Amino acid sequence: MTISDSASVLVLEGELAQIYSVLDYAMHELPAGVLWNPNAATDSQCAELLVDLNRFEVLSKQLAISTQDFVDACRWHLDHYPHYRSRQRHFADYASYCTDRGGPLRVPTLNDVEKFQR
Repeated sequence: MTISDSASVLVLEGELAQIYSVLDYAMHELPAGVLWNPNAATDSQCAELLVDLNRFEVLSKQLAISTQDFVDACRWHLDHYPHYRSRQRHFADYASYCTDRGGPLRVPTLNDVEKFQR
């Protein structure tokens, strides 16, 4: 038994929406920090979110949905947040850390992906 093309697209869209929901939640408190559930994300949790982000990027390309600004902003924070946490005492706050390094203070929302959320 094979899955039809339209069913395959629905499965990919569902996975994309699910990953987006996780990433959007992790980033929604910016510029305060990256979240994992109600707490600040640890190094290993940021690494896990990066794996999700990489999958999200692949899916969005397969579905021809423009997500590059979202992906780039998430990647910046997931790459930099562990460094900030390891040297947090040297910075006033995460917003200052981001500004000093030219990073984004917010991650853009994705209306194209939000429409797939059920």
